[in-house]
Amino acid sequence: MSLEEMLEKEDLGIEILHPGGLEITKDLAELCGINEKSKVFDVACGTGESACFLAETFECEIVGVDASPIMVEKAKKKAKERGLEGKTTFILADAHKLSFPDNTFDVVISECTLCLLNKEAALREMVRVVKPNGCVGIHDVAWKENTPRELKLKLKDIEGEEPETIEGWKRLFEKVGLVDVVVVDKSHLIPEWMKEMRRQVGLWGELKIFLNILKKEGPKGLKNAWESMKIFESSHTGYVIVVGRKPSKE
Repeated sequence: MSLEEMLEKEDLGIEILHPGGLEITKDLAELCGINEKSKVFDVACGTGESACFLAETFECEIVGVDASPIMVEKAKKKAKERGLEGKTTFILADAHKLSFPDNTFDVVISECTLCLLNKEAALREMVRVVKPNGCVGIHDVAWKENTPRELKLKLKDIEGEEPETIEGWKRLFEKVGLVDVVVVDKSHLIPEWMKEMRRQVGLWGELKIFLNILKKEGPKGLKNAWESMKIFESSHTGYVIVVGRKPSKE
């Protein structure tokens, strides 16, 4: 079990599972041109914190999907508590096989999740459902150019994550047909995020996580969790915002 899965299943009071918090969500929204007229699609919406924030801040309409029933229920509950049921919709869905028609949304975003998916397949679905001239934007983990292959394989084995380099993310966006691709290096957020996660979880939360890992996976699971933390704290791990535009129809 990865640390992310543990944080999902344990009630540790953490609503945002990505670096940069709502500030990077706002940065992404502004780069994508989200406004009160936008119909936005949030792939892997998690607890719905970002979706609710966008609905409140930009007054946009937003649909969030996630593969976790736990997260979808949390998101629905949060939207109801904040009076956002008319602005938000949350649905259980697979990011690789979206049920929405082509050209449905003005903007499609995904926060710190694409590296966990089949990146190209999920990104092609995001491009399919966005309207021509609409934006597709993400922020996600990005390897530094000199990252050893062994480190990349270790993270894939432990967490199931396969980040690209910053240039690799740009090339992937261009490969699926997006144009005017913009990348913003946000690597400075990683160490801040690790400190903030520790602060939010607290000593008791950390102990609870590690005891659960020990119970379910034994010493090897603890070792993997420790190594995962060290990878994210290493100088090889960066972070990036990537935004591209779907070309208009000929």
